[in-house]
Amino acid sequence: MHVLLVVPGGVDRSGVDRVIPVVLELIERLAARHRVTVLALGQEPLDSTYELLGARVVNVRLPKSARQPAAAVGLLDLVRRAVAAVPRDPAPDVVHGFWASVSGMIAVAAGKRLGAPIVVSGAGGELVDRPDLGYGGARGVGGRLIARVAYRGADVVTVGSRWMAGHVRAEGYRVDEIVPLGVDCARFSPGPLGAAIPGRIVSVAGINRVKDPFLLVDAMVHVRAAVPTASLELVGLDTLGGAVQRHAAERGLGADAVIFSGELPSAAVPAHLRRAELHALASFHDAAPVAVLEAAACGVPTVGTAVGHVTDLAALHPPAAVVLADRDPGTMAAAMVALLGDARRRAELGTAAREWALTHRAEATAAAFEAIYRRLVATRRTN
Repeated sequence: MHVLLVVPGGVDRSGVDRVIPVVLELIERLAARHRVTVLALGQEPLDSTYELLGARVVNVRLPKSARQPAAAVGLLDLVRRAVAAVPRDPAPDVVHGFWASVSGMIAVAAGKRLGAPIVVSGAGGELVDRPDLGYGGARGVGGRLIARVAYRGADVVTVGSRWMAGHVRAEGYRVDEIVPLGVDCARFSPGPLGAAIPGRIVSVAGINRVKDPFLLVDAMVHVRAAVPTASLELVGLDTLGGAVQRHAAERGLGADAVIFSGELPSAAVPAHLRRAELHALASFHDAAPVAVLEAAACGVPTVGTAVGHVTDLAALHPPAAVVLADRDPGTMAAAMVALLGDARRRAELGTAAREWALTHRAEATAAAFEAIYRRLVATRRTN
């Protein structure tokens, strides 16, 4: 089978920098059994092709007049060039777009042009309008139209979490299957007994307004009052120019209380998770936060706001995460303190989280999408 994946980047030829790790995991597993072409939008400044993890990446440059592909200027030209760049010898048997944004719209255009079935996997942010956070693909008419084309034009629509499925359906779009983008559970695995630092809480998330690290810092004021040796480690790229560091200092939290580790390569993240007793997430919106699954694969439970996988895992029987009832720092702190003081409960949550991560690991993701592809191709051939 020839599978065409359309992605908005995240597939740098280094395989390390500027990548989306779960997408690379999927590419590697699909390419082991099928011919895979990855159509990347703006990964490099010029049109290019290269090999990555057994797949051929075809990079299409973004319009010079607008660096954001969703911008009106140059969008039609981008679609035309992207569709023209798709290999046709042999033509793809199925086209899969990540996400329901420009890449999803191009997947729809390519599939229609080639007569191939189309899968679109929504990311969630395409339907969000949060001007207070400067976030969301639905903040303009153009973004909403692009999402509509992607969702309506697909033969199969998938999302990564039940939480996200509810949001997509609330906007009037269908969701055919929930397929979490699983992680490599051999790389993300529990550490040896005693590896965790007592009282260590880690949050793997970009330092930005949507992830709301300010809530984590405010919660830590309460946590430290109850557990003086507790510490919070923030792992992620800082796009706020040190605002969170200044906020922590203003709240009286020193370098021993809040640790800023910056952006790390994916290969370095497991070691940081293994040193944690808890993983924390404070996002305003997060449809399928991969860090929650990475922590789960390491046997580290998440305490977080009511988003994506946090909500899904907390609803399991037995539960595999703790979801907060509100965004109050005191509420978050109380949940953290309770778990830091209850090793048995942490172990129960961590075990359940690990089992869920294993069931939905990267291999399972590839198998789920393969089943969708085969069904679509078989249906198309009989019609």
